[in-house]
Amino acid sequence: MSSVSSWIDKAVRLNVQELDIHVILAQLPASVFTCKTLTKLSIDCGIRNGLVWRCLCWVNLPCLKTLDIAVFDKPHENAFKLIRGCPVLESLFLTVAWLADEENYIFFIPTLKRMKLTILYCKPPFTNKVVLNVPNLEYLFVGGVLCSYFLTEDVSSLVGASFSFTHVRCDSMWVDILKGTNGVKSLSAQIGPIVYYEIPIDSPLPSFPNLTYLELKGFRNWRLIIPEFLESSPELKHLCIEKANMSKTDIESLWVEPKLVPACLLTNLTTIKFSKCEGRKCDVQFLKYMLGNAEVLKTLTIIWRSLRFKQER
Repeated sequence: MSSVSSWIDKAVRLNVQELDIHVILAQLPASVFTCKTLTKLSIDCGIRNGLVWRCLCWVNLPCLKTLDIAVFDKPHENAFKLIRGCPVLESLFLTVAWLADEENYIFFIPTLKRMKLTILYCKPPFTNKVVLNVPNLEYLFVGGVLCSYFLTEDVSSLVGASFSFTHVRCDSMWVDILKGTNGVKSLSAQIGPIVYYEIPIDSPLPSFPNLTYLELKGFRNWRLIIPEFLESSPELKHLCIEKANMSKTDIESLWVEPKLVPACLLTNLTTIKFSKCEGRKCDVQFLKYMLGNAEVLKTLTIIWRSLRFKQER
């Protein structure tokens, strides 16, 4: 550890601009937290290593624009101590583990443009909130375990949002995070194969007045969700769907038509991509409906799940 610390300290004294630290054991020298030339910092020293974050000094990184860190030892205290010392931060990639005794996670970063938040695991009770006050944020990614409610105080510049979850602790958290990001132009949502909670049908989706690109992957109840998204997105131009693996109860499910033809089908939707198609009844019904009602459709792409040629035909 002393060797690694010495190497980093010498790099700082040589006015390093980009520093990427990926070692099993390390204790960072105090000099790295006050480096005036550093513009990009990446730290990942293993899930069990708390030594790297034992910094009692004041953090001041006046030129740092990109921060990529994994923090598992008191993340609320250590991660945010580092973030607060970066006055011109533009890109934040944060991997953390939520702890049961932590406070709300408040991201007040006026300069931030890109944010990727990955929650590897969390402990109950799931009462923590993620508060986003990032008025210049353009792109947001949230992944891993969805175990917190998201409060978006200011995401007025947000253009694109992407969500990819392996676990969802509460189905209403889905609608909550969608409500907070409903002003985006591009939305991608993916559910892992072991997730049991999905967007509940009895909770209406928010309206997406600016949405032009929608991608949904892994939703078992896609045939119920798609009509809601179509009705809520009048400007939608591009729709991409990747089906989940079908269970025995899903095989004979039927496509649920919207009560009225959504406005986006009549005026805007030009591209549809339908992946993992099996030729099931609901697949055919969905494609028949879209081809019959999408009046400005230009391109339809169908990607089959691996089947025998006779079944595909």
